[in-house]
Amino acid sequence: MDILNDGGVVSGVVYQKLLFGTDDANATYIMGYEDESTTAIDVTEGDLDDGSVIFAGGDVARGLVRDKWGNNVRKCGIAGCQYRTGHTAAMKNHKAAKHGIDVVWFSCDQISCGYKAKQAVSIKVHKQHVHDIDVQWHHCDLDGCDYKAKTAENLKRHKASVHDIDVRWHHCDQDGCDYKTKQAGDLKTHKQMVHDIDVQWHRCDQVGCDFKAKAAGHLKRHKTNVHDSRNVHS
Repeated sequence: MDILNDGGVVSGVVYQKLLFGTDDANATYIMGYEDESTTAIDVTEGDLDDGSVIFAGGDVARGLVRDKWGNNVRKCGIAGCQYRTGHTAAMKNHKAAKHGIDVVWFSCDQISCGYKAKQAVSIKVHKQHVHDIDVQWHHCDLDGCDYKAKTAENLKRHKASVHDIDVRWHHCDQDGCDYKTKQAGDLKTHKQMVHDIDVQWHRCDQVGCDFKAKAAGHLKRHKTNVHDSRNVHS
């Protein structure tokens, strides 16, 4: 069996490097199939950016696009969907999750819980987070702290927020301001409230009033206290 070792143009067709043997390396066309039918679609070099390769020869296999494991790659087939895979199970899961086709529901077996999901792993995650079943707890190792979390990331945030361990400080970049915070959102709020940076002003809509506030709640209080407009919404 011959193997085409380099990409290039053969008989007017662009080939990528073949990872599979073929008995017809000079095949004059490359076609791919959307499904098991004979409906064909053109396969271009750009279609293969995900690592798929073209199997150029053989009678039955001629023209199929294959992934790096040798699986035939087919498109979803649902109008407007570009999903492709060489794995039958992955395609089935995709169609169930994205298109609601042949869905097999997995239900939580806990009493009075009506949760259900399209993926078995989602049930496992649900039972961990909601019912504390099969949880691998992450415990804070600081003396006197009994905090525990269901994820390592939550434990990391706890240690940063409470114990100042591995904190990434966010510093205000305005001249003369030494404000710092552990949360990027807090820094944004600080710059809005203190330095008037990126403020979304809330302006009073009452005739002749030029009041404005940085928070919707402040505007609401103003209208209630000054204009007695309890039922007026900004």
